[in-house]
Amino acid sequence: MAIARKDKMLAGYNGNLESVIVYDNAGTSTVKITNGLFVVVEGLIAGERETKKARLADVEDVALDVLFIHSSEVMYDERDYKLADFRIEAGKVARAYRLYDGDIVTLTSDLFADTVAVGDVLCVKADGKLGKDATAVQSAKVVFEVIENSGNELDLTMEAFAVQVTRN
Repeated sequence: MAIARKDKMLAGYNGNLESVIVYDNAGTSTVKITNGLFVVVEGLIAGERETKKARLADVEDVALDVLFIHSSEVMYDERDYKLADFRIEAGKVARAYRLYDGDIVTLTSDLFADTVAVGDVLCVKADGKLGKDATAVQSAKVVFEVIENSGNELDLTMEAFAVQVTRN
């Protein structure tokens, strides 16, 4: 059900993004993901020239550079026509955007590890999702602030929140 929107992103204009395949945290098998998750890039995949191996970011990764997953929502199965139906299949290449101060993205509430409200300060928390952790935010490389409750504008069944990168 996750839906993510790139509202204002520097990487979208200057092309600073990575092609990644997302693996589980053990690094042994690929996983199916959605747009709006955050990953940590771990280097080139053997035999590939540009595609890098990534894993879902966790609270232990707050001091690292986390990238935002957002691939074009092209669905070849006509039964899946809503944005909420979009998934990036396991083993498929996804786009991972580097984040910069001032970048803004809007995420549905299922992309947060905690319940959030305007003014909350967030960092990556678990399974590639953002969450509140006052201790982790102190040492986090990438920090977000919830700047708007966008209501149900992305999905009628759940709220969405705009978050802005405040430190990178």
